[in-house]
Amino acid sequence: MKPTNFPNGIRGPLLNSTGAQPTAIVDLTDNTGGTGTDTLAAIAAGAAYAQADMVAVKNAIASLSDKVTELNAALQAAQITAS
Repeated sequence: MKPTNFPNGIRGPLLNSTGAQPTAIVDLTDNTGGTGTDTLAAIAAGAAYAQADMVAVKNAIASLSDKVTELNAALQAAQITAS
């Protein structure tokens, strides 16, 4: 069992609400070719397709992947999920 730290140096098991040892959440692999940022750009909705629209979609998906990975790392650091 993976231990967690409690006050005064007491160590105990890391358990979820069911009492079972949590499993690790696997990070997403971003193969979109997009560039992740903290802002999702507007994607034009129109009848004609433009290459810029595909770049915007790739970047939006890459950004979401980055944030999911950051959230997963925060959950692991807080010992809410296993690493």
